[in-house]
Amino acid sequence: MRNQPILILIATVLLLNSIPGICAEDTTLKDIVNSIGVHMVPIPAGEFRMGILNPTVPDKLDGPPLLFDGDWDERPVRKVKISSDFLISKTEITIEQFKLFQPDFNISDRFAPYVSNLPWERAVAFCEWLSEKEGKSYRLPTEAECEYACRAGTETQFWSGNEPPSPGTANPWGLINMHTPPLEWCLDWHAMYPDVGEIDPVGPATGVARVARGGGIQKWEAPYYRRSANRASLPPHCPVQYKNQDVNTEPTHPIGFRIVMAPFPKTAPCSVEKPFVQQCVKQYPDAAEYGPDEKQPYFKIRPLLPIPPENDHAQDRAAVGLHPALLAHNHSPGMTVCSNGDVLACFFTASTSTLEYKPNVCLIQTRLRCGAEQWDMPELYYDFADAAEQCALIWNDNDRLFMFTGGVGLPGVPFRWCTSDDNGATWSEQHFPVFDGPIGPHSPQPINSAFRDAEGTIYVASDGDGGTSLLWASRNEGKTWFDTGGRTGGRHTTFTVLKDGGILGMGGKNTDIEGYMPKSISLDCGKSYEISKTPFPALAFNQRPSLIRLQSGRLFFAGDFQSTKNKKPDEIKEKGAYVALSDDEGQTWHIKKIEAAQPHESHIFGELGEHWNKTPMTDATWGYSVAAQAPNGVIHLITTMNHPCLHLEMNEAWILADLQSETAPKGKGIPMKSKMTLEEFDSENNLKARWSVKLAADGRYILDGNESWFYPDGSPHYEVKYENGIKTGTEIYRTMDGRVLWEWEHRPDGIGLWTQYWSDGKKKAESSWRNFRAHGPAIIYDRNGNQIQSVQFENGILQN
Repeated sequence: MRNQPILILIATVLLLNSIPGICAEDTTLKDIVNSIGVHMVPIPAGEFRMGILNPTVPDKLDGPPLLFDGDWDERPVRKVKISSDFLISKTEITIEQFKLFQPDFNISDRFAPYVSNLPWERAVAFCEWLSEKEGKSYRLPTEAECEYACRAGTETQFWSGNEPPSPGTANPWGLINMHTPPLEWCLDWHAMYPDVGEIDPVGPATGVARVARGGGIQKWEAPYYRRSANRASLPPHCPVQYKNQDVNTEPTHPIGFRIVMAPFPKTAPCSVEKPFVQQCVKQYPDAAEYGPDEKQPYFKIRPLLPIPPENDHAQDRAAVGLHPALLAHNHSPGMTVCSNGDVLACFFTASTSTLEYKPNVCLIQTRLRCGAEQWDMPELYYDFADAAEQCALIWNDNDRLFMFTGGVGLPGVPFRWCTSDDNGATWSEQHFPVFDGPIGPHSPQPINSAFRDAEGTIYVASDGDGGTSLLWASRNEGKTWFDTGGRTGGRHTTFTVLKDGGILGMGGKNTDIEGYMPKSISLDCGKSYEISKTPFPALAFNQRPSLIRLQSGRLFFAGDFQSTKNKKPDEIKEKGAYVALSDDEGQTWHIKKIEAAQPHESHIFGELGEHWNKTPMTDATWGYSVAAQAPNGVIHLITTMNHPCLHLEMNEAWILADLQSETAPKGKGIPMKSKMTLEEFDSENNLKARWSVKLAADGRYILDGNESWFYPDGSPHYEVKYENGIKTGTEIYRTMDGRVLWEWEHRPDGIGLWTQYWSDGKKKAESSWRNFRAHGPAIIYDRNGNQIQSVQFENGILQN
């Protein structure tokens, strides 16, 4: 064996001469073993169809119920060409090989001998180290290279057919572990596939998470997630290496990596079209200050989400052209009022209420733009593919938005967060908490409260274990976090700071004191709580109250008069939902029943089948709620788990008055005080936006007239016209290259025709809407312009 290094050197020199772009004399690649013992296998150039090619029957593959055609991110299928031969490691990199690069790295032995629980960034750093060490080009495989090498010329679920191969078995091209853990990092950011064929694709230019192949994050052992077409993804720096933390809470994920020996592809990454909820976001702060007279009662109510997708049949969403990640059960909302006056909301989206913890659950967003009367259509916010995301919490902290999210898909990660300094137009990377000290029992589910105390400490509410809640806290702007230690008297507790510096927690499902909702007060920054009963009935599953401190100093609270089990104390005679105000720090309350509350969703769409939760509650409910107050004093309350889910606006004068109906004039009946045209410029002083508003006689800021947005080169970006906050005429959105991505025709009869286009300009989908519900024909077209589906809706319901 004394001559082995010489033989390896000769082999690697031969390899260098065979890689395209290094030497054109010999293009035949051969197996080699490199200087650290990695066996590299040649993969020939060629073409293949990338994406979902076979039905995914859940019972056969142990996949999510209702997913019979793979996940949304496995479509559309397109032809991909790999133009050059390359070499890829026969197996994943081993722990022993990785420690040659970083001996002190805290590596998981979960999938020994292979490295796992490794950040993407460390895998890239390993490739850079090895490239420098050997003078060759090592990198991670592109996602296309990974699927191409895995399939090895096959088009079945697995390279071995429609059943996974036996562990340790090589595929026809000599690669092992392509369908067994650990998963393998790829170069690409995760996003929907393009709708055209590609040569040597490298994925999108930016993103939230990097792709991993070879299994799932949350349920990697199921055959469904080990298919050749399956995609997983996580942020590139996940997991963080924690210190001073209980080993039982250390986060883990099942991702390692293979390496490729080849030049980086010369292909340019795909441009990324951000969701419209993050586009055309005004930064004009004065709009948030205009509002109705605080002394006059003010109340408005509108639907929060369109139907579909809310509470619909599976086929409905595809028929109207919604993003395929959107599902029927949109729940556990986060919401805040941005500093520009927009209301921003985020939900997790699941197939049904009984499938909330499945790996296909992800997060969606929508926005009500200041001065408009209707929310934007919801869109995908982000998806850690094959890992459930849940429970959004949005907090406006003096003009900086914090977005806290949770989910069971990442063991040991109680929450993650990102920030925005431009009203949600852009967001930072996802941060993962580093804890200073051990953390106690918890569920990875933020609730609806985040705040600072007088010392500037940040607190984030989260479900605890069982019937409790807790507060995570940070004294250094999120650099490190700690468990405050105490646990409240109920799950889903909603919090605020008292005037004496104490912390008040209200509510909690599945716990009660003599049938009443618990109240939890902490005088030691969340270390302990004194628990007593409130005057409100206890809540149960599918219910979450809201508590906020108002600008007036009062406390605002929202909840239901009964639990979802139809239980309440005998002394409480009312039914339905309420809001309440307190002038004495929650000792007594002015309680007002709201007739506008809606029934639980299962009583409307229970006929959808066994996957829908059945609740005995027969009365109206807020379901899961969240509240926030705008700078103009208006209180915003949104609700889910009811049908339709709602957005309510009100002020304190209305809560105190004996009124139920809306008080704000609508449409042409809105008296005008004045009108103005406003403009916004980018950092290079290019005109970015121009829009018209009117100030109503009652003080409200209302979009009225033309609104136009421009790209930096002056080309049109987005155009819409409003009349009294309602869109009229043609609304059109263009990409930077001038292509129309979608448009709405808003007709005088209240019907809106929504048309979307493929990248070549042909129609992709066309649907009719009225009152935020699909109403009329909906047509889907293939990329050649042929109709592939045509259905009819009536008031949001698909007609059979």
